Amino acid sequence: MLLYCKERFILAKKPSIVNPMNLLDEKIYANALNIIPQLGPVSLAKLLNYFGSFTQAWQGKSSEYAKAGLPPKSVSEIIARKPKINPEQVFAELTRRSIETVLLSEKAYPAILKEISTAPPLLYVRGRQEVLNTATIAVVGTRKMTNYGRAVCEELVMGLVTNGITVVSGLAFGIDAVGLNCAVENSGKSVAVLASDLDNSSISPRSNFALAQKIMEAGCLVSEYPLGNSVQKQNFPIRNRIISGLSLGTLVVEADAESGALITANFALEQNREVFAIPGSIFSPVSRGTNELIKKGAKLVVSAFDILDELNLTASSVDLPVELETSEIEGQILSSLTRDPIHIDDLIKTVKLSPGVVNANLTLLEMKGRIKNLGGAKYVKVR
Repeated sequence: MLLYCKERFILAKKPSIVNPMNLLDEKIYANALNIIPQLGPVSLAKLLNYFGSFTQAWQGKSSEYAKAGLPPKSVSEIIARKPKINPEQVFAELTRRSIETVLLSEKAYPAILKEISTAPPLLYVRGRQEVLNTATIAVVGTRKMTNYGRAVCEELVMGLVTNGITVVSGLAFGIDAVGLNCAVENSGKSVAVLASDLDNSSISPRSNFALAQKIMEAGCLVSEYPLGNSVQKQNFPIRNRIISGLSLGTLVVEADAESGALITANFALEQNREVFAIPGSIFSPVSRGTNELIKKGAKLVVSAFDILDELNLTASSVDLPVELETSEIEGQILSSLTRDPIHIDDLIKTVKLSPGVVNANLTLLEMKGRIKNLGGAKYVKVR
Protein backbone atom coordinates (compact mmCIF):
# COMPACT_ATOMS: atom_id res chain seq x y z
CA MET A 1 0.00 0.00 0.00
CA LEU A 2 1.37 3.40 -0.95
CA LEU A 3 0.41 6.49 1.00
CA TYR A 4 1.19 10.02 -0.10
CA CYS A 5 1.79 12.58 2.61
CA LYS A 6 3.19 16.08 2.08
CA GLU A 7 5.65 15.15 -0.68
CA ARG A 8 6.81 12.12 1.31
CA PHE A 9 6.16 8.56 0.24
CA ILE A 10 5.67 5.86 2.86
CA LEU A 11 5.73 2.40 1.40
CA ALA A 12 4.43 -0.56 3.38
CA LYS A 13 6.84 -3.25 2.19
CA LYS A 14 6.78 -6.99 2.51
CA PRO A 15 9.07 -8.42 5.21
CA SER A 16 12.48 -9.43 3.92
CA ILE A 17 13.66 -13.00 4.17
CA VAL A 18 15.79 -13.34 7.31
CA ASN A 19 17.35 -16.43 8.80
CA PRO A 20 14.74 -17.28 11.49
CA MET A 21 17.35 -18.56 13.94
CA ASN A 22 19.55 -15.46 13.62
CA LEU A 23 16.55 -13.18 13.96
CA LEU A 24 15.32 -15.06 17.01
CA ASP A 25 18.75 -14.78 18.65
CA GLU A 26 18.82 -11.06 17.94
CA LYS A 27 15.42 -10.64 19.61
CA ILE A 28 16.43 -12.73 22.61
CA TYR A 29 19.57 -10.69 23.28
CA ALA A 30 18.01 -7.34 22.41
CA ASN A 31 15.39 -8.02 25.06
CA ALA A 32 18.01 -9.18 27.55
CA LEU A 33 20.02 -5.97 27.09
CA ASN A 34 16.84 -3.87 27.25
CA ILE A 35 16.13 -5.28 30.70
CA ILE A 36 19.19 -3.47 32.08
CA PRO A 37 17.78 -0.12 33.32
CA GLN A 38 20.82 1.97 32.33
CA LEU A 39 20.46 0.94 28.68
CA GLY A 40 17.89 3.21 27.09
CA PRO A 41 17.22 3.48 23.33
CA VAL A 42 20.29 5.68 22.74
CA SER A 43 22.66 3.25 24.50
CA LEU A 44 21.14 0.26 22.72
CA ALA A 45 21.66 2.02 19.39
CA LYS A 46 25.32 2.67 20.29
CA LEU A 47 25.85 -0.99 21.13
CA LEU A 48 24.21 -2.10 17.90
CA ASN A 49 26.30 0.32 15.84
CA TYR A 50 29.54 -0.81 17.48
CA PHE A 51 29.01 -4.58 17.61
CA GLY A 52 26.80 -4.99 14.54
CA SER A 53 24.32 -7.21 16.37
CA PHE A 54 22.69 -7.54 19.78
CA THR A 55 24.00 -11.09 19.99
CA GLN A 56 27.59 -9.87 19.77
CA ALA A 57 26.82 -6.96 22.11
CA TRP A 58 25.62 -9.37 24.81
CA GLN A 59 28.89 -11.26 24.56
CA GLY A 60 31.01 -8.08 24.70
CA LYS A 61 33.53 -7.10 27.35
CA SER A 62 33.70 -3.99 29.50
CA SER A 63 36.49 -2.46 27.40
CA GLU A 64 34.39 -2.90 24.28
CA TYR A 65 31.32 -1.32 25.91
CA ALA A 66 33.45 1.72 26.74
CA LYS A 67 34.66 1.91 23.14
CA ALA A 68 31.02 1.75 22.03
CA GLY A 69 30.51 5.08 23.77
CA LEU A 70 28.78 4.00 26.98
CA PRO A 71 29.59 5.89 30.21
CA PRO A 72 31.45 4.01 32.99
CA LYS A 73 28.31 3.70 35.14
CA SER A 74 26.42 1.96 32.33
CA VAL A 75 29.36 -0.34 31.64
CA SER A 76 29.54 -1.34 35.32
CA GLU A 77 25.79 -1.97 35.36
CA ILE A 78 25.96 -4.25 32.31
CA ILE A 79 28.81 -6.31 33.76
CA ALA A 80 27.02 -6.60 37.13
CA ARG A 81 23.59 -7.53 35.74
CA LYS A 82 24.39 -9.87 32.85
CA PRO A 83 25.12 -12.91 35.06
CA LYS A 84 21.72 -12.46 36.72
CA ILE A 85 19.77 -12.53 33.44
CA ASN A 86 18.85 -15.69 31.56
CA PRO A 87 18.14 -14.34 28.04
CA GLU A 88 16.18 -17.38 26.83
CA GLN A 89 14.11 -17.59 29.99
CA VAL A 90 13.08 -13.93 30.05
CA PHE A 91 12.25 -14.07 26.35
CA ALA A 92 10.07 -17.13 26.95
CA GLU A 93 8.06 -15.02 29.42
CA LEU A 94 7.22 -12.63 26.58
CA THR A 95 6.01 -15.51 24.43
CA ARG A 96 3.91 -16.86 27.29
CA ARG A 97 2.11 -13.51 27.47
CA SER A 98 1.63 -13.29 23.68
CA ILE A 99 3.96 -10.28 23.49
CA GLU A 100 5.85 -10.03 20.20
CA THR A 101 9.14 -8.21 19.67
CA VAL A 102 9.93 -6.18 16.57
CA LEU A 103 13.48 -4.97 15.87
CA LEU A 104 14.27 -1.69 14.12
CA SER A 105 16.08 -3.70 11.43
CA GLU A 106 12.94 -5.67 10.52
CA LYS A 107 10.62 -4.72 7.68
CA ALA A 108 7.74 -5.33 10.08
CA TYR A 109 8.91 -2.39 12.19
CA PRO A 110 6.63 0.61 11.54
CA ALA A 111 8.20 2.44 8.59
CA ILE A 112 7.12 5.89 9.74
CA LEU A 113 8.61 5.38 13.22
CA LYS A 114 12.00 4.53 11.66
CA GLU A 115 12.18 8.14 10.45
CA ILE A 116 12.53 9.70 13.91
CA SER A 117 15.95 10.21 15.48
CA THR A 118 15.08 8.42 18.73
CA ALA A 119 13.26 5.39 17.31
CA PRO A 120 13.28 2.53 19.86
CA PRO A 121 15.65 -0.24 18.64
CA LEU A 122 13.14 -2.74 20.01
CA LEU A 123 9.34 -2.57 20.21
CA TYR A 124 7.00 -4.84 22.16
CA VAL A 125 3.61 -5.49 20.57
CA ARG A 126 0.43 -7.27 21.64
CA GLY A 127 -2.31 -7.74 19.07
CA ARG A 128 -2.26 -7.22 15.32
CA GLN A 129 1.15 -5.67 14.66
CA GLU A 130 0.43 -5.18 10.94
CA VAL A 131 -1.70 -2.12 11.76
CA LEU A 132 1.54 -0.31 12.66
CA ASN A 133 2.23 0.03 8.93
CA THR A 134 -1.13 1.57 8.02
CA ALA A 135 -2.12 5.25 7.68
CA THR A 136 -2.20 6.57 11.25
CA ILE A 137 -3.28 9.73 13.09
CA ALA A 138 -2.55 10.40 16.77
CA VAL A 139 -5.52 11.68 18.77
CA VAL A 140 -4.54 13.16 22.13
CA GLY A 141 -5.84 15.59 24.71
CA THR A 142 -6.62 16.38 28.30
CA ARG A 143 -7.74 13.95 30.96
CA LYS A 144 -10.23 16.59 32.13
CA MET A 145 -12.24 16.82 28.93
CA THR A 146 -15.50 18.72 28.56
CA ASN A 147 -18.67 17.44 26.93
CA TYR A 148 -17.67 19.54 23.92
CA GLY A 149 -14.30 17.80 23.75
CA ARG A 150 -15.88 14.36 23.97
CA ALA A 151 -18.40 15.15 21.21
CA VAL A 152 -15.74 16.60 18.88
CA CYS A 153 -13.36 13.70 19.53
CA GLU A 154 -16.03 11.10 18.77
CA GLU A 155 -17.17 12.84 15.59
CA LEU A 156 -13.67 13.29 14.14
CA VAL A 157 -12.50 9.81 15.09
CA MET A 158 -15.59 8.28 13.46
CA GLY A 159 -14.74 10.19 10.29
CA LEU A 160 -11.11 9.06 10.41
CA VAL A 161 -11.75 5.35 10.96
CA THR A 162 -14.52 5.32 8.36
CA ASN A 163 -11.89 6.47 5.91
CA GLY A 164 -9.46 3.72 6.90
CA ILE A 165 -7.27 5.72 9.28
CA THR A 166 -5.78 3.96 12.31
CA VAL A 167 -6.05 5.97 15.54
CA VAL A 168 -2.97 6.14 17.80
CA SER A 169 -3.08 7.37 21.39
CA GLY A 170 -2.13 6.66 24.97
CA LEU A 171 -4.52 4.82 27.26
CA ALA A 172 -5.09 7.68 29.69
CA PHE A 173 -8.39 8.97 31.01
CA GLY A 174 -10.20 11.56 28.92
CA ILE A 175 -9.57 12.25 25.26
CA ASP A 176 -7.09 9.37 24.81
CA ALA A 177 -9.57 6.74 25.97
CA VAL A 178 -12.53 8.33 24.18
CA GLY A 179 -10.65 8.40 20.87
CA LEU A 180 -9.52 4.78 21.15
CA ASN A 181 -12.94 3.59 22.31
CA CYS A 182 -14.68 5.42 19.47
CA ALA A 183 -12.37 3.72 16.97
CA VAL A 184 -13.21 0.33 18.48
CA GLU A 185 -16.96 1.03 18.57
CA ASN A 186 -16.91 2.05 14.89
CA SER A 187 -15.05 -1.11 13.79
CA GLY A 188 -11.84 0.84 13.25
CA LYS A 189 -8.21 0.05 13.99
CA SER A 190 -6.38 1.61 16.90
CA VAL A 191 -2.97 1.55 18.59
CA ALA A 192 -2.46 2.29 22.28
CA VAL A 193 1.12 3.21 23.24
CA LEU A 194 1.81 2.39 26.89
CA ALA A 195 4.26 3.93 29.35
CA SER A 196 4.81 0.52 30.95
CA ASP A 197 5.37 -3.06 29.86
CA LEU A 198 2.51 -4.91 28.14
CA ASP A 199 1.71 -7.47 30.82
CA ASN A 200 -1.94 -7.42 31.88
CA SER A 201 -0.94 -6.48 35.41
CA SER A 202 0.79 -3.31 34.16
CA ILE A 203 -2.02 -1.91 32.01
CA SER A 204 -3.04 1.41 33.52
CA PRO A 205 -5.43 2.92 34.44
CA ARG A 206 -7.24 -0.26 35.42
CA SER A 207 -10.57 1.27 34.39
CA ASN A 208 -9.31 1.08 30.77
CA PHE A 209 -8.22 -2.56 31.02
CA ALA A 210 -11.30 -3.80 29.12
CA LEU A 211 -10.69 -1.18 26.43
CA ALA A 212 -7.11 -2.43 26.02
CA GLN A 213 -8.39 -5.95 25.42
CA LYS A 214 -10.82 -4.70 22.75
CA ILE A 215 -8.11 -2.68 21.03
CA MET A 216 -6.05 -5.83 20.49
CA GLU A 217 -8.85 -7.50 18.49
CA ALA A 218 -8.28 -5.27 15.45
CA GLY A 219 -5.31 -3.17 16.58
CA CYS A 220 -2.51 -3.49 19.09
CA LEU A 221 -0.77 -2.31 22.24
CA VAL A 222 2.79 -1.02 21.88
CA SER A 223 5.62 -0.28 24.31
CA GLU A 224 9.41 0.05 24.38
CA TYR A 225 9.56 -1.27 27.95
CA PRO A 226 10.46 -4.90 28.81
CA LEU A 227 8.61 -7.00 31.37
CA GLY A 228 9.05 -5.78 34.91
CA ASN A 229 8.38 -2.12 34.14
CA SER A 230 5.14 -0.94 35.71
CA VAL A 231 3.87 2.51 34.81
CA GLN A 232 6.08 5.35 36.07
CA LYS A 233 5.28 9.07 35.88
CA GLN A 234 8.55 9.91 34.13
CA ASN A 235 7.78 7.43 31.34
CA PHE A 236 4.82 9.39 29.95
CA PRO A 237 6.68 12.24 28.20
CA ILE A 238 9.23 9.73 26.85
CA ARG A 239 6.40 7.55 25.56
CA ASN A 240 4.78 10.51 23.77
CA ARG A 241 7.53 10.64 21.14
CA ILE A 242 6.38 7.19 19.99
CA ILE A 243 2.74 8.28 19.75
CA SER A 244 3.68 11.13 17.41
CA GLY A 245 6.39 9.09 15.71
CA LEU A 246 3.90 6.40 14.72
CA SER A 247 1.59 8.97 13.13
CA LEU A 248 1.35 11.03 9.96
CA GLY A 249 -0.05 13.82 12.10
CA THR A 250 -1.18 14.57 15.65
CA LEU A 251 -4.65 15.89 16.48
CA VAL A 252 -4.95 17.71 19.81
CA VAL A 253 -8.62 17.89 20.79
CA GLU A 254 -8.51 19.68 24.15
CA ALA A 255 -5.43 20.61 26.19
CA ASP A 256 -4.68 23.06 28.95
CA ALA A 257 -1.47 25.08 28.99
CA GLU A 258 0.47 22.35 30.85
CA SER A 259 -1.08 19.30 29.18
CA GLY A 260 1.01 16.30 28.24
CA ALA A 261 -0.77 16.43 24.88
CA LEU A 262 1.30 19.52 24.08
CA ILE A 263 4.46 17.47 24.64
CA THR A 264 3.19 15.05 21.99
CA ALA A 265 2.47 17.99 19.67
CA ASN A 266 5.99 19.35 20.18
CA PHE A 267 7.47 15.94 19.39
CA ALA A 268 5.37 15.88 16.20
CA LEU A 269 6.79 19.23 15.14
CA GLU A 270 10.36 18.07 15.85
CA GLN A 271 9.67 14.97 13.75
CA ASN A 272 8.41 17.12 10.86
CA ARG A 273 4.86 15.83 11.22
CA GLU A 274 1.61 17.77 10.94
CA VAL A 275 -0.12 19.11 14.05
CA PHE A 276 -3.89 19.65 14.07
CA ALA A 277 -5.89 21.37 16.79
CA ILE A 278 -9.54 21.86 17.67
CA PRO A 279 -10.49 25.48 18.51
CA GLY A 280 -12.28 26.07 21.80
CA SER A 281 -13.71 28.78 23.98
CA ILE A 282 -11.21 31.41 25.09
CA PHE A 283 -12.75 31.04 28.55
CA SER A 284 -12.19 27.28 28.76
CA PRO A 285 -8.99 26.20 30.58
CA VAL A 286 -8.79 23.00 28.50
CA SER A 287 -8.79 24.99 25.27
CA ARG A 288 -5.89 27.28 26.18
CA GLY A 289 -3.34 24.81 24.86
CA THR A 290 -5.15 24.07 21.59
CA ASN A 291 -5.88 27.74 20.90
CA GLU A 292 -2.21 28.54 21.50
CA LEU A 293 -1.18 25.78 19.09
CA ILE A 294 -3.40 27.32 16.43
CA LYS A 295 -1.86 30.76 17.06
CA LYS A 296 1.58 29.19 16.52
CA GLY A 297 0.61 27.60 13.22
CA ALA A 298 -1.14 24.32 13.96
CA LYS A 299 -3.82 23.47 11.42
CA LEU A 300 -7.28 24.40 12.70
CA VAL A 301 -9.67 21.55 11.93
CA VAL A 302 -13.42 21.16 12.32
CA SER A 303 -13.86 17.81 10.56
CA ALA A 304 -12.02 14.64 9.68
CA PHE A 305 -11.92 15.80 6.07
CA ASP A 306 -9.74 18.78 7.05
CA ILE A 307 -7.12 16.31 8.28
CA LEU A 308 -7.38 14.01 5.28
CA ASP A 309 -7.18 16.95 2.88
CA GLU A 310 -4.09 18.40 4.59
CA LEU A 311 -2.32 15.04 4.32
CA ASN A 312 -3.48 14.51 0.72
CA LEU A 313 -5.20 11.28 1.69
CA THR A 314 -8.22 10.20 -0.33
CA ALA A 315 -11.44 10.74 1.60
CA SER A 316 -14.71 8.93 1.01
CA SER A 317 -18.08 9.87 2.35
CA VAL A 318 -18.63 9.00 5.98
CA ASP A 319 -21.31 6.34 6.04
CA LEU A 320 -23.50 7.23 8.99
CA PRO A 321 -25.86 4.62 10.41
CA VAL A 322 -29.26 4.53 8.76
CA GLU A 323 -31.54 6.87 10.66
CA LEU A 324 -34.63 5.12 12.00
CA GLU A 325 -37.94 6.91 11.59
CA THR A 326 -38.93 9.16 14.49
CA SER A 327 -42.40 9.97 15.80
CA GLU A 328 -43.81 13.49 16.01
CA ILE A 329 -43.05 13.70 19.72
CA GLU A 330 -39.51 12.35 19.21
CA GLY A 331 -38.99 14.96 16.52
CA GLN A 332 -40.19 17.69 18.86
CA ILE A 333 -37.71 16.59 21.51
CA LEU A 334 -34.90 16.30 18.95
CA SER A 335 -35.48 19.83 17.74
CA SER A 336 -35.00 21.08 21.30
CA LEU A 337 -31.70 19.27 21.77
CA THR A 338 -28.28 20.43 20.56
CA ARG A 339 -24.64 19.37 21.03
CA ASP A 340 -24.66 21.29 24.31
CA PRO A 341 -25.93 19.32 27.33
CA ILE A 342 -29.39 20.11 28.62
CA HIS A 343 -30.91 18.90 31.88
CA ILE A 344 -34.10 16.91 31.57
CA ASP A 345 -35.98 19.42 33.76
CA ASP A 346 -35.12 22.22 31.35
CA LEU A 347 -36.05 20.02 28.40
CA ILE A 348 -39.46 19.27 29.92
CA LYS A 349 -40.10 22.99 30.32
CA THR A 350 -39.09 23.63 26.71
CA VAL A 351 -41.19 20.93 25.02
CA LYS A 352 -44.11 21.36 27.48
CA LEU A 353 -44.73 17.62 27.80
CA SER A 354 -45.18 15.49 30.91
CA PRO A 355 -42.06 14.01 32.55
CA GLY A 356 -43.26 10.48 31.79
CA VAL A 357 -43.67 11.19 28.07
CA VAL A 358 -40.30 12.93 27.83
CA ASN A 359 -38.50 10.12 29.68
CA ALA A 360 -40.07 7.42 27.50
CA ASN A 361 -39.21 9.20 24.26
CA LEU A 362 -35.67 9.98 25.40
CA THR A 363 -35.17 6.25 25.92
CA LEU A 364 -36.46 5.52 22.40
CA LEU A 365 -34.24 8.21 20.86
CA GLU A 366 -31.20 6.84 22.69
CA MET A 367 -31.97 3.35 21.37
CA LYS A 368 -32.11 4.81 17.85
CA GLY A 369 -28.71 6.42 18.32
CA ARG A 370 -30.02 9.97 17.94
CA ILE A 371 -29.19 11.27 21.42
CA LYS A 372 -26.81 10.49 24.24
CA ASN A 373 -27.32 10.37 27.99
CA LEU A 374 -24.30 12.03 29.59
CA GLY A 375 -25.34 11.11 33.10
CA GLY A 376 -26.68 13.45 35.73
CA ALA A 377 -29.98 13.66 33.77
CA LYS A 378 -28.24 15.61 30.97
CA TYR A 379 -28.72 14.86 27.28
CA VAL A 380 -27.17 15.91 23.96
CA LYS A 381 -28.14 15.43 20.34
CA VAL A 382 -25.80 13.09 18.45
CA ARG A 383 -27.25 13.47 14.95
